[in-house]
Amino acid sequence: MSTVDSSLPRLPTVVPTLRALASRVAKSCLTAVRATAFWATIPLPLVVLGMLVSGVVTTAPLLVAGLVLLNVLCAAVGHDHSPGS
Repeated sequence: MSTVDSSLPRLPTVVPTLRALASRVAKSCLTAVRATAFWATIPLPLVVLGMLVSGVVTTAPLLVAGLVLLNVLCAAVGHDHSPGS
């Protein structure tokens, strides 16, 4: 004969709770990365333009190329961000 009473409430399992928490944290991090990339896309062309005007391109062309690639990457990552939501 079993002494376990099936009418007692069960404690919630830890694994689904941890999965839900991990999912919320991942979603928050993804939202933050998208928002940062979205807003970084705005000033980066101005920085590149300033470097072109000041003549830094002749001394550090790889830096300018890297900033242009960073701007393209930020535009791609931040594309799905919608400010205000």
